Amino acid sequence: GQLRESFILATGQDGLWIIDQHVAHERVLFEKILRDRQVEKVQRQRLLMPMLVELRPDQMVVFARIAEELERNGFEVEPFGPQTLAVKAAPVGLEGAELERMLNEIIEQSASDAELTDRKEDLSTLRTRIAASIACHSAIKVNTPLDPARMEWLLLELARTSHPTSCPHGRPIALLY
Repeated sequence: GQLRESFILATGQDGLWIIDQHVAHERVLFEKILRDRQVEKVQRQRLLMPMLVELRPDQMVVFARIAEELERNGFEVEPFGPQTLAVKAAPVGLEGAELERMLNEIIEQSASDAELTDRKEDLSTLRTRIAASIACHSAIKVNTPLDPARMEWLLLELARTSHPTSCPHGRPIALLY
């Protein structure tokens, strides 16, 4: 069943499981994104109209540094003036405000990491950060009703992941009572 359209309730021989549907789906998507990226099978969707995203000059510098990895992860983004990006395509599942928030999040995190380490960000760290952010912003949201078939699908997919206990950001996925 489902509690408050945010948590999946499941029973097993060991007790009652309460699974955060957003965090569970985030883990499933994260591992899929990393697998697809590894074999260069990232799915992207073209936008009908380019989305314009305004950035500060320091953010444009960070974007220039990470643009190639964003491209490999399904984005088609190019500068559109001195402080604007034109997003022409994005990974499947990202659109509208979520797409813009995700881009800003990646740029801000990459900027703060560069300031802390005072060196170029490790490519593996950047790849993981991008995958985690795409997964988070694409995952099933809280307060979303799920039918029994969708809940079962999510639990089966979660069981197939290599780390079914936490999301890429470290949040726990489930509680057992």
